Amino acid sequence: MHTRTPPVASLPDVTPANLRHTVALSLVLAAAYVVLGRLTFAVSVEYGNVTSVVFAPEGVALAFCILFGPRVALGIFLGQTILSLWSGPSLLGGAVIGLTNAAEGALGGWLFRRMAISPRFGRPRDVALFVALVFLILQPVSASGGVLVLYLLGAIPTDLIPADWAPWWIQGLQKPLPSLDLVPSAWVHWWIGNSVGQLLVAPLILAWSTPPTPGAPKGWLDIMLSAGGVVLVAALTLSGIPTHPLLLLAVTYFLLVWIGLRRGLRGITLANVLIGAAVTWAGASGAGFMSHLSVADRLSNVGFFVAAACTFSLMLFAMFEERRLLIDRLTRLASWDSLVELHNRRHFIERADREVAAAQRYGRDLVLLMLDADNFKELNDQYGHAAGDAALKMIAEACAAVARQTDVTGRIGGEEFAILLPHATLDGGQALAERLRRQIEATPVQIATGRPFHVTVSIGIARLGRRDGLDALMRAADRALYAAKRAGRNRAALAD
Repeated sequence: MHTRTPPVASLPDVTPANLRHTVALSLVLAAAYVVLGRLTFAVSVEYGNVTSVVFAPEGVALAFCILFGPRVALGIFLGQTILSLWSGPSLLGGAVIGLTNAAEGALGGWLFRRMAISPRFGRPRDVALFVALVFLILQPVSASGGVLVLYLLGAIPTDLIPADWAPWWIQGLQKPLPSLDLVPSAWVHWWIGNSVGQLLVAPLILAWSTPPTPGAPKGWLDIMLSAGGVVLVAALTLSGIPTHPLLLLAVTYFLLVWIGLRRGLRGITLANVLIGAAVTWAGASGAGFMSHLSVADRLSNVGFFVAAACTFSLMLFAMFEERRLLIDRLTRLASWDSLVELHNRRHFIERADREVAAAQRYGRDLVLLMLDADNFKELNDQYGHAAGDAALKMIAEACAAVARQTDVTGRIGGEEFAILLPHATLDGGQALAERLRRQIEATPVQIATGRPFHVTVSIGIARLGRRDGLDALMRAADRALYAAKRAGRNRAALAD
């Protein structure tokens, strides 16, 4: 039994340009880490020790490692070390925590790619694996390393620390843990704060680093309605109106369902961040719907609220997106030919019926071309069916190349194709048919076994009459096609 070894990405060549790019990305990451870290600690609370409600820098770090690989992990180390000059625990402790977070970020980027998680989060498995990666792998590593540093710093007797070392050893907001009984609580809050930070921020950066979801509405009214819903939820969160947390969560869920359906991944991740910021501020300040809660309850409510909303919204978006992709795939299978990149007969007839009806209603010109490969049976017998398939693909590519955006093209039989030309005169149809015939005649058909060969087509041209329907139009073009065959092939003929 053979096991399949997954491909390993090769490292890029180390060149001055790559080195400058890596340094620039690391500096940007370090700057973002420090700025968001300062903002995070500005809304932190004192609960046994300074506790960050949502540690946003971890989300930026994970997104950078996913997008650019482990080479930017240096930015995490620099950012955490510099942040420790302001926020603690100490420069030495910050450097050790920075090493831990850098390793955790590099591990997260590698596992994200190893698990084949899509940054578009287009399937429920992508969301489930991402949430499991954050909560069960990455943040246990980060929380264990960080809390261990705080405990070791607290376990060292202060009289053993030289006075000159004090500014480098113990300073800032985040203090060492002086006793072992503080470790479990510190670990849990570190784990939740960092996990929610990654769950909030990393998908936002990934969403805006990938192409937008196809088909997402872009009307200003839609944008205003979505923005108004976010403002309403933020107002309910921060106002003094008595609001039960579960009721607020239910309102948020309905809003996120709407935004997920209407605005795609970019909209849903941006809404998560804005709503999460409002809930975080309420939890840190004790304002709004959390004003009656203790610090411990506020912390647990923020973690539950933001994590539940993010997971729910991303999972719901992934289900909608998977359904949309499935519908698109089924639609394509039902409307496109399985061999050539053209519409199949059923879809061509449906489109042609609508165009004929519109042309008759508004008195517009409409022309139909029907073309058939010459001597196709002999071609198959001489070169094989694979060569025949290659010839059909070449003809289809030529049809698509000469057709306008408003034209309808399709394969309507074995080696028979059709092009419907709305708003086209008979002279215009003749000119296009002649251009198409010459292009097909001049294009060699490439085959793997043997020399290239050429194929020709015969074309019938018919114009829609005043009382004609699609059936009559197709019969007229078909008669013209066989007239071109009888006249010697490789030519275009007009219907009577």
